[in-house]
Amino acid sequence: MLRRDFMRLSALGLLSLSPLVNASATHAHRHGSPAADPLLTRQLPEQLPLRKLPNITNLSADDGFRAQLQAAVTHVELTGPEKTRLWLYNQQLTPLIEVTEGDEVSIQVENHLHQPTTVHWHGVHVPANQDGGPHDLIQPHQQRHYQFRIKEGNAGLHWFHPHPHDYLAEQIAHSLAGAFLVHPKHDPLADLQGELLMITDLRLDQQGQVAPHTPEDWMNGREGDLLLVNAQRNPRLEAAPGSTLRLRLINACAGRYLRLAIPQHALQLIGTDGGYLEQAVTLNELLLVPGQRCDLLVRLSEQPEQQIQLLNLPYDRDWMGQEPAHYRETETLLTFVTQAAPVQAAITLPDRLGSIPELAEPAVQRHIELSEEMPGHADHAAGGMAAGHAQHHGHGHGHNHGHGQHSTQVQDSARPPIRFMLNGETFTPGKILFEGRVNEVEEWEVFNNSHMDHPFHVHGTHFQVVAEQDEQGHWHAPAYRAWLDTVNLKPKQRLKLRLAFAEPGEWMFHCHIIEHEEMGMMASIRVS
Repeated sequence: MLRRDFMRLSALGLLSLSPLVNASATHAHRHGSPAADPLLTRQLPEQLPLRKLPNITNLSADDGFRAQLQAAVTHVELTGPEKTRLWLYNQQLTPLIEVTEGDEVSIQVENHLHQPTTVHWHGVHVPANQDGGPHDLIQPHQQRHYQFRIKEGNAGLHWFHPHPHDYLAEQIAHSLAGAFLVHPKHDPLADLQGELLMITDLRLDQQGQVAPHTPEDWMNGREGDLLLVNAQRNPRLEAAPGSTLRLRLINACAGRYLRLAIPQHALQLIGTDGGYLEQAVTLNELLLVPGQRCDLLVRLSEQPEQQIQLLNLPYDRDWMGQEPAHYRETETLLTFVTQAAPVQAAITLPDRLGSIPELAEPAVQRHIELSEEMPGHADHAAGGMAAGHAQHHGHGHGHNHGHGQHSTQVQDSARPPIRFMLNGETFTPGKILFEGRVNEVEEWEVFNNSHMDHPFHVHGTHFQVVAEQDEQGHWHAPAYRAWLDTVNLKPKQRLKLRLAFAEPGEWMFHCHIIEHEEMGMMASIRVS
């Protein structure tokens, strides 16, 4: 949808900002808190020592990993004096599960929330019935046992988060997510110290509570005022001058794009969603979109007592409506400080980090289109929007889980009448868009037929981008080969992805802007 279409809908009253005011006022009345106040961003301290991700306790006395995971409301002291009500796993902000290739994993999940949830193991190759998709809900006060083996070749930084349709945006907004690190059995960089950085964001009201969604959130994907690294605002990491740091990052934000750069320092990309690249790639900056991970090396300045910033540079993904205050600002994610210590020598990387074999010629070719639809738009069939939105809106109001009913109604009351679609349809639980076969190589040509960027995510496998189309319509091979499970598509861009599913079952694929997924940009393939 173009900006002029947004203005046209606003003039018709369909995207009036009054729902934002009303929703916030209703939330304030029900929860005893006034509307959102961006001044809270100044109340979180900066430059505290970088916090390590807290480990989920491994209860196994033998090899492997066994744990209990509880999703529950947790009161956290963020801005004080009133504690913030977040929804966390095991009462921990940004927790970490740490395993090794070949491990047997057994996790008992208890849902203490007032609404259904799941746990999706994003990037981890598991059987379909362990994937935690929206068709496999854990109802409130119920349990679910996940059990799977970590396959060899699945090493890398992954993460876990909920995936229940109609509830996901609220759960992510309340910080329900964690990191999942799989160590390789044989690691060429085992001796190189690394830092795990989980990037999230929050928006709080004047009482320090999670603020409700706005119409702009649903249209664009929610971006919070507080940009956090390991649940901290601009933490500090000290190291000797000349140190080579390994930084492994997860973009766990609902909609925020991270355009990463360190001034006067080159970035060496050594890994992506699916683990190591074959060789390091030197970059000035890297775009990390929602759902993606990266593995970076950076050699700090040889000058002692220097402050060096890891920055998030502005990235315009064609925002609809009023832009957030931070949208065109450069933000500091993390500050490195070089110590008054001897200079560390540069390291030498192995000639080959990993192996990424080229996939065979595809037996199946598919076309996937990402699009959006609004009432009365000439480019789309008339009437489809209104019917679809009414059905979804009614479904949202049908939930009845006590306090959760308030929250869902407030959330849904802000949803504008826009549908986000895959191949002209919004997500319908149980509907299968494609049929596939195990281990059969497929090529998907994905077309972003919309005005804004979309990060495209596939469950159950990793893929390779084999061709990308430029603005003139010419196809080019990517600069390097990588295993990905999430990739960005710019407006009107086409990509060719090659993949194969090793496990049978139903697998989701969708936009990883959480609100777009919630509003319909998701579908399933059934593999047999």
